[in-house]
Amino acid sequence: MKDEGLIQRISSATEHRYLKKGEFVVRIGETLSDVYFLETGIARGYLLDAGGKDVTDCFSFQCGNAVMPFCQMETDIPSSMAIEMLEDGSFFCVPISEVMELQKSYHEVTLFYNRLLIKALNEHWRLKQILNQYTAIQRYQWFLQEYPDLINRVSNKHIASFIGMTPVTLSRLRRTLREDRKK
Repeated sequence: MKDEGLIQRISSATEHRYLKKGEFVVRIGETLSDVYFLETGIARGYLLDAGGKDVTDCFSFQCGNAVMPFCQMETDIPSSMAIEMLEDGSFFCVPISEVMELQKSYHEVTLFYNRLLIKALNEHWRLKQILNQYTAIQRYQWFLQEYPDLINRVSNKHIASFIGMTPVTLSRLRRTLREDRKK
């Protein structure tokens, strides 16, 4: 980004926020007014299934990740996803209204937003493939490879939900893998 005007507008519109473990970026039914960019911490996005049980849809833990339901950038519809903090975290927040205005004047903002959408689409498509094509042990091994820092920082319940199994199944897999390594 080389345009000084754009840098100044983003800088003046950006606010630094902190959320504690257990607090929400957005709850189901709420609308967001800001785009949240993660600086530190871990956030978990989840949906509710037909029985009202939460199902983990995504984790955000890398600095710079956009943490929001992307459908909310285009419309004022209430979120069908909740985003909860699993660790204390900090964010840089930019009002959605400012982002929408910047897209009208700065092509690079639209390109950046499109890259965020494509990245989110690719991640969700990959997860869908993993959930439908891999065995339980392959899904767990994929998680360990793709999210190596989360295994000791996120509860088994959330990990199991994310990779499409029960916590009991995940516990059994972990035990089996530990026993196999000892042999």
